[in-house]
Amino acid sequence: MPKPTATITVNAKDKKVERIKRFLELSDYEVKVIVDPKATDTLVTVGTTPLKNPTLAQIAAALDLLLPRKRSAYDLVVIGGGPAGLAAAINARSLYDLTTLVIEQYAPGGTAATAVNQIDNYLGFDEGIAAEDLCHRAVLQAKKFGAEWLPSYSVSAFKPSDDPKTTKHEITATNPDDPNAPVSVTASLVLLATGLVPRKLTQPTAAAFEDEGVYYYALPADAEGVTAKDTILVIGGGDSAGRAALMFSAKGAKVVMLIRKTLTTDMLKVISDQITADKNITVVEGTEAKEFKAATGPNAKLTVTTTKSASYTVAAVYALISADPRTKWIEDAGITVVRKDPADPAGLVATGLDIFYDDIRNGTFDSKKHANELKHLTDMGTNKPGVFAAGDVRFRAERRIATAAGEGTEAALSMHNFLKANPKVLDAEVGRAAPAYYLA
Repeated sequence: MPKPTATITVNAKDKKVERIKRFLELSDYEVKVIVDPKATDTLVTVGTTPLKNPTLAQIAAALDLLLPRKRSAYDLVVIGGGPAGLAAAINARSLYDLTTLVIEQYAPGGTAATAVNQIDNYLGFDEGIAAEDLCHRAVLQAKKFGAEWLPSYSVSAFKPSDDPKTTKHEITATNPDDPNAPVSVTASLVLLATGLVPRKLTQPTAAAFEDEGVYYYALPADAEGVTAKDTILVIGGGDSAGRAALMFSAKGAKVVMLIRKTLTTDMLKVISDQITADKNITVVEGTEAKEFKAATGPNAKLTVTTTKSASYTVAAVYALISADPRTKWIEDAGITVVRKDPADPAGLVATGLDIFYDDIRNGTFDSKKHANELKHLTDMGTNKPGVFAAGDVRFRAERRIATAAGEGTEAALSMHNFLKANPKVLDAEVGRAAPAYYLA
């Protein structure tokens, strides 16, 4: 089935246009950018109605993929719209009838929607399914069950409750397109499913080209525009970098991979073997990018110099160099996080017994001292009552889409069990009687 189409008409391409284009592509649209020197506004046409200088939230509403926010108090607020958040929202709605809001800072589907690989081992898809297609189906499924959305918003303030009997967590979210109009909601339950954020290059000269030649994820749509005349630079030695290199090579482009270690250090053997056999891909090991400069020419955007004094003139750079949690705001709210290395700037959210990870590791854990906390402990629950975590942001989570979806489903069950033990929570928060099965 062909993808729906959208057009963007602009005076000139810039970072804002690129952001809109990638948002539409992540929402499963085929996008055409029309540069019209006479254009005075940015016009985004989805269907038949053009939107003048729209925000991402307005575009999301026009796509009609999501149910917009309708209230200010919810049973459940899910922060993060990737596989973990989507699975939790779907189960919270379909099984437990919880009024649910999903807050996603960019496009529904989260980082998983940017994955370029075919998923061959996801249960029920015997012929495999593309990651973006799986996420798109999950978004439609969440809409079907009545989950509401706040797309292109990120949490700017979070005040969790400490009372397990009448939890009232306060959340404020802001939209970068309209920072002076924050949205505030309350929730009986909160799921932290913010995933990880792509790690950015630290070279000062790279920042000037972000979204204008330097990108931190590679979409299948990116490969559609390349030709045999293009050279693409991929920075990174993990699975994502390897798959991106193969994707661009399959379209005929020449690909150069800069890898700080070796090709086989961090990459699955099945991927590294394909790269080794691919004549379009040149692997440069033991090196890093050093400097980025603008280049001119029909197939040249940047010239990148490496620490080995080599230079490459390329059409685009895709830096796929791992990802990190951004959990300072979560830790500031009193949620326990675990740092694998004490020097890490941010930790991963602790759930279950990992809330006491440091004490257990140091041999100082006292079960009597924490008896009350242990009584309310759940596998997916944090140290705050009614606040849960799932997916890549959770300590011990595996970076796999299937695992994240499973954790989201498990988190919904943990919420159900929490509500059975605290049946007045929903009644106190939303002003309606708790469903009968919570009282059983």
